[in-house]
Amino acid sequence: MRSIDAVITWVDGSDKEYKKKIEKHLTTSTNYKKQYLQANEIEYCVKSILKFAPFVRRIFIVTDNQKPSFRGLEDLILSKKVKLVDHKEIFKGYEKYLPTFNIRSIDAVLHRIEDLSETFVYFNDDVFLINKICEEDWFVKNKAVLMGKWATSYSINPLKVLSETFIKLLGLRPSFNASQSKAANISGFKKEYFKSYHTARPQIKSLIKDFYNKNPETLIDQIKYKFRNSDQFMPYSLCWHLLIKENRAIIKEAKELKEIKQTQNLNAKQFISILEKLDDTKDIKYLNIQDLNYASKDVFMIFDKWIRKKLKD
Repeated sequence: MRSIDAVITWVDGSDKEYKKKIEKHLTTSTNYKKQYLQANEIEYCVKSILKFAPFVRRIFIVTDNQKPSFRGLEDLILSKKVKLVDHKEIFKGYEKYLPTFNIRSIDAVLHRIEDLSETFVYFNDDVFLINKICEEDWFVKNKAVLMGKWATSYSINPLKVLSETFIKLLGLRPSFNASQSKAANISGFKKEYFKSYHTARPQIKSLIKDFYNKNPETLIDQIKYKFRNSDQFMPYSLCWHLLIKENRAIIKEAKELKEIKQTQNLNAKQFISILEKLDDTKDIKYLNIQDLNYASKDVFMIFDKWIRKKLKD
């Protein structure tokens, strides 16, 4: 069996020192949003990998001079199953771009983690495994398994081009899909892009490293932004499109993923109904809950109880 690592990016925006750091670089004091806060997602994410993908060699948590706090973490660190990775490590040689509060900048240098395996899977901390995963769910021989579908490139869609222009002019949150389209363009796909979802993302380290070694200016242009910018691409998506280009990808639909969006708009009854349906199926392997930190206290407590029961040994 090959070595497969998991990499999770995480930040605790409620930390006073972190908040002071970020506010020094914000244009206004009102820009500090709840999106930087966390709601125990890192614990659920780590423990879901341990439970449902026990073959994973090591879990790297990438953070900015912070340390999660949850039961069992110290033992996991001592056993070397979990390692904390500071931004200073992966930005070595590029320290002038720190501090950064930009996941798209951080994502671009994850391949620089010391002792990272050739094949690894990238997680945001709001993605959880909820059923058994096997190695072939992520890698088959020399190919990575990619979950998503093809969509028309933003660069040839007049409405999308106009939308991107307004987003940039108004300083709005850059588009998730547009950044994937940009990654496709860089890889040579001009008419369409492979659209992914919020799920686990298999990556090949040597492919990423080789691309940036040949295109160092692309890496610099990507990591220079402290906050998300419309000119940035999605780094993990760049890897995916390079894999597709080299015929090293196996593509499958997102039938194994459940995304719960706008959690703040769900009441307890609605949320319970969603979780009950998940309990009734073994087909869903990945759960993404967006904006859990915005959810009502009742909804959060319902989820916390549900996920802890699922992750219990």
